[in-house]
Amino acid sequence: MTVSKAGPRPSPPHDTTPPADAAAEHRDLTARPVSEIMNRPVMVLADLRLGDALAVMVRSGLRHLIVVDTAQRCLGVIGDRAITSAWATDPTALACTQVGRLLDRRRAVVDVTATVGEVAAKMHFDGVDAIGVIEENGQCVGVVTGSDLVGLLVAREMPGTDEHEP
Repeated sequence: MTVSKAGPRPSPPHDTTPPADAAAEHRDLTARPVSEIMNRPVMVLADLRLGDALAVMVRSGLRHLIVVDTAQRCLGVIGDRAITSAWATDPTALACTQVGRLLDRRRAVVDVTATVGEVAAKMHFDGVDAIGVIEENGQCVGVVTGSDLVGLLVAREMPGTDEHEP
């Protein structure tokens, strides 16, 4: 009598159909107000030199700063990548260039009434990884980063986690 070893047992087919409530969960997630996930912004004036802005980032542990005018109206967001790119292009940039000169013409901002879905869409279509949240008068009340959106997804997938934890 010959005994044969059976190969690995085929796994049952995986059901790739999302649960019926997945679309509702997605709508619930994207419909949340941005105020639920935004963080307190660190703001700098547009005439601040890049080297000083970089020092603020290092001290605060942040990668993005909100750039404001003298009336505290949001002009946009400056990231560490923009600063280091300017520095690599011109070694004198840290001492000579103001942060306002690096801002994109399209302000990376949303209104405080925006939803998480609207924030994610703006970030995607504008190709930015951080966005300022402004009030009607243009003053910044928050900032949302790509990491905040990822944290929101993680919190949904792993209940009990805090989306604002590092």
